[in-house]
Amino acid sequence: MHSYQINKHPSYDMLLNHAMGNTSEAESLIISCHIAYCPICKKEIEKYEEIGGYYLTNHEKLNVSKDLWKNILDKVEDLEQEHKQNNYLSHSIKSNLTNDVIKIPSFLTKYLEKMHNTDSWKSTINNVKYKDIKFKDSNFKGKLLEIPAGKMMPKHGHEAYEATLVLHGGYKDEKGEYNLGDLVVASSDEVHSPIADTNTGCLCLVVYSGEIQFKGLIGSILNLSKF
Repeated sequence: MHSYQINKHPSYDMLLNHAMGNTSEAESLIISCHIAYCPICKKEIEKYEEIGGYYLTNHEKLNVSKDLWKNILDKVEDLEQEHKQNNYLSHSIKSNLTNDVIKIPSFLTKYLEKMHNTDSWKSTINNVKYKDIKFKDSNFKGKLLEIPAGKMMPKHGHEAYEATLVLHGGYKDEKGEYNLGDLVVASSDEVHSPIADTNTGCLCLVVYSGEIQFKGLIGSILNLSKF
């Protein structure tokens, strides 16, 4: 039973595209992590998948090449089998924000590259720690951010798409307050100054396309540093 309430969710279009396999790797990661916390969105995706399965089952049969099955087997024969991942919080990060480990969705594990202690992450202003996340599609980027209690990220906008998922604690900006499990999507015309919760700080996953555009003097330094 969840002891927290999630108020920010992906749009129905995002959930539908995810269910149909039409999202990028970055979008798929953050939505998969969100539904590890959110039974409402998980149920919605399952509904879309059932509808898709129904149409596939009842679709008129198509004639395919006799060699199709053999070609598929040839392609997967040498692929390394992945360990089964569960859609719940089965892995953890050691953070400076709390004495307890922070449980994270299993989907994030491979992107950590064994850096499960935030002390091994890079540092920037206000003692913010971060871990860069690389995707196969270079148009998308990602970061794990550890923001100390009460500390602020400089005001910034987004060249394109940005989505933020809270993994621990919370933060607020000009538009509201966000807590564990909330997934906040910002458009290119939004500018904000996130401030971590004064008691818990904030650990979050951010994925975005284009560049983050920091404002002001401190922001110009961050822009030059390629944060």
